[in-house]
Amino acid sequence: MSTTSKSGDATRLSTLQRVADRSLVWPFKVWGFGEGIALRGLRAAHSVTNHSKYHGFVSAMLRSYVVRGVARGNEEHIAPGTELLQLYEEGGEPELLEAARKLAALNASFPLNTFGARMHRPDLPGWRKQIWVDSMDVDAPFLLKLGRITNDESYVDQGLNEILGYARALQVESNTETDGLFWHGYEEDCGTNGQLWARGNGWAVMGLVETLKLMPDSHPARQELRERLDRLIHALKRHQDKSGLWHTVVTHPETYLESTLAVMTAFALHEAFAGELTDPKAFGKMERDARSAAIRCVKDDGGLDLVSDATPIGELKMYATRPFDVFPWGQGPVMLMLAQNTL
Repeated sequence: MSTTSKSGDATRLSTLQRVADRSLVWPFKVWGFGEGIALRGLRAAHSVTNHSKYHGFVSAMLRSYVVRGVARGNEEHIAPGTELLQLYEEGGEPELLEAARKLAALNASFPLNTFGARMHRPDLPGWRKQIWVDSMDVDAPFLLKLGRITNDESYVDQGLNEILGYARALQVESNTETDGLFWHGYEEDCGTNGQLWARGNGWAVMGLVETLKLMPDSHPARQELRERLDRLIHALKRHQDKSGLWHTVVTHPETYLESTLAVMTAFALHEAFAGELTDPKAFGKMERDARSAAIRCVKDDGGLDLVSDATPIGELKMYATRPFDVFPWGQGPVMLMLAQNTL
């Protein structure tokens, strides 16, 4: 490794440590949306920095969750199932696997919409028939990983049916500039709703890549998911700002630039290149520009800048006026991105 490469690697790891340290102070709600990916990012930070405090934090939080009881309410559809399985793979503790099975059973209990996507909050008025694009990074990768660990194809089918349902409901099907992008939500009685939200498309690209990495090559759903990923990546390339970021509503340049889609895209594309899921010659510059822009957004205190607050489905003004702060849905992906060795 050259001197320049060593220096760049040291800077990357130093930045990663700052981000991880800043992430430890988040008041985890057990569970709020984005907290699972923050734990995943902390595990990645431990894997490359070897700082035990990151692993210890994640382990303690997940074990305390299991002890208190798992899958006791519908709000746990955002619980960190993938992260439980990562911890199980380290030590083989049966209570961790059993907890993951309970989360999978909770997912299977939710009603299906017309497209076969799970509606996670049938208990809440106004949300009973609603789905959100965010779930694409939570459900299918977890269920496929569980299926691989247990050698149970029913979990694989459960996960693939879920992500296919989400993609069919939410992805734009047209011959326009918006083709391939994902809507924020879908409501059974009124159709797609919300906007073509940047972070939502980040959850979609990460979920599609991770699902394709985990699924069997021979599965009949593979071709459709590859095609949907390809259309999404092409759409993101068309709408990327010259800064390397994207506007918070992808197709509305009057909305502010936001950082989470850049982080998620850089991470997902790097994984897709490694897994031969897409062409680095066609999308390498897009990935590098997104990665560079994301790194510029990391502040001295380790917080990722230009991360919008939790964003409910609404009109354009809702998305365009969300305030910035440090949130786990920014910290987690940037840790995953920085943990990748790109040299």
